[in-house]
Amino acid sequence: MNMNVSTITEEMFAAYEEVRRSGITNMFDLHIVCEHSCLSREQVLIIMKNYRTLTEQYPHIRKL
Repeated sequence: MNMNVSTITEEMFAAYEEVRRSGITNMFDLHIVCEHSCLSREQVLIIMKNYRTLTEQYPHIRKL
């Protein structure tokens, strides 16, 4: 499946943000981020590359 930013759901972004805010890992350690967020490596990379766009698309997630 060819993924892009439009395939990232609010729930996926929320899962990524939960890991980021927890501080349990360096966000560049993709293995740990994937393990704790239940996202695929490809999904995490899309979120990382499009973080600003996603924070604008889901502003309430960042403010939780």
